[in-house]
Amino acid sequence: MVECLLCILFNLRAQWALHLLTAPDAFGSIAYEYEKTSYPRALADVWADNEQAEAAIAFLQQADPQASETLEIDLYSGFVLKGQMRKYFAFGEYLEADYRDRMYRAMAALTETDPLERQTAAPRKFWSDSQDDCTTLVDCRNTDNLRAMRETSVYLMAEETGNEATRQIYKARLERYTSTLLDIGMGEWDSPIYHGHTTAAYLNLYDFAVDPEVQAMAEAALDWLFFTAALKYWQGTWTFPAKRVDGDDAARFFWLYFGQGPAPETLEPDWIYALTSDYQPPAEVMGLAHRALRLPVEVRRTHPHYENWKPGLYGPAFYETLYLANTYQLGSLARGTAGDWRGFGLAIATPDGTDELQVAATTPHAIAQYENLLIWQGTASPPLNLPVGNVYRDGSTTFVETAQTWLAIHSFDTGFVLEVGEPQTHGDFATFRRQVQRRSRLRLTGDRITYQDAQGKTVALSAQGDALPLVWRNGQLHDWANHPDTTTLEARLAASLDLQF
Repeated sequence: MVECLLCILFNLRAQWALHLLTAPDAFGSIAYEYEKTSYPRALADVWADNEQAEAAIAFLQQADPQASETLEIDLYSGFVLKGQMRKYFAFGEYLEADYRDRMYRAMAALTETDPLERQTAAPRKFWSDSQDDCTTLVDCRNTDNLRAMRETSVYLMAEETGNEATRQIYKARLERYTSTLLDIGMGEWDSPIYHGHTTAAYLNLYDFAVDPEVQAMAEAALDWLFFTAALKYWQGTWTFPAKRVDGDDAARFFWLYFGQGPAPETLEPDWIYALTSDYQPPAEVMGLAHRALRLPVEVRRTHPHYENWKPGLYGPAFYETLYLANTYQLGSLARGTAGDWRGFGLAIATPDGTDELQVAATTPHAIAQYENLLIWQGTASPPLNLPVGNVYRDGSTTFVETAQTWLAIHSFDTGFVLEVGEPQTHGDFATFRRQVQRRSRLRLTGDRITYQDAQGKTVALSAQGDALPLVWRNGQLHDWANHPDTTTLEARLAASLDLQF
């Protein structure tokens, strides 16, 4: 019953995604790597078999004069390669025989030896003013999403054309990446921009790899990618902490699978990979995405360095605590926000998605979180952008009353303490506010900040400069070496498979 309902809902969302992808407009350009948008739109028209399908097929078979080394078939940028693989393997029957043969010969020539080891006469640009151009035959960039596009695509081309030596090289690289993913995660972890792009690349590998060992690797990678997406996708939005932020591509991509939020008004090109893929997320992942488990639950995770393949960088660099409650999600990193990562996130459920408590962090700081409690300490108390709700001031404490989630924010000279309540834990806002006023205690002793909440739970923090902070949870010093703990979540997922969505 549940699986049938999920299939129906997926199909309804798929119709909307296809509607946006096939909106009557020009497909776009094939210059540089612009096919990352134009190819999915053209493929969608072919898939829909609409009045634009014939024009779409012609568009997909255009010669690209920039690709002189591969028979005017563009096989350079990772984003383009991802689309070319879907075009060749999933839509090959719609291509003219001569074009498909030329594409085969171009792939064979590219993968005769490892294209990442072969040099071109001059750098080839990714867009008109790109600065990270490569002199290799194939995209040399090594972000997680671009690496996934390159390695899955070169593998598939080598396998298809019988270039066994290159296939084995890329099978080994895929095995190394997948094992790293399952062991320590990815450097581009939980990115609201790029998580979907990496996922789409592995959908190609899952759908088109012939070697059963490679297909199994692709499935394992996808299960992991969907599991982590299910943690951060909630109410149709992408929640935090996360690396490489400022975008919503991933939320739109995973909306197709997880739903819950309003239908996006902007198309996501990577939808075409999901619409034409055989992969389905495990039941446990769908249960997590829909929060069909007994809440609340705390999840503790670590994430690796961005360039974790370099010597000395294989291991944890970010320490995350994430609290999944009934009406909100609270997450943090021990060292907070800096660089291109966001280390604090409080998302509150609303009828049309989520609202946020936003913290403007511009200087170094440390965070201690224990379930619904959080201490933020820096060199000065940061500006806060409160979620929409009724605001009440009581000295140094600010109370925020939203429909189902309530905040108590205690400010001090160098930071703030946050306590979050909801009906399942506190009954109503009046009770929450009264309990906080009567029972909560904030103590600043030397370099330690200790907070006791309205129900007797305590969390304490002592910042340690560039090192991980000292954190005490109910008086026990937290051991960062044993920080990761998903066993509780896994147990709850296993016990919750009979729950209704």
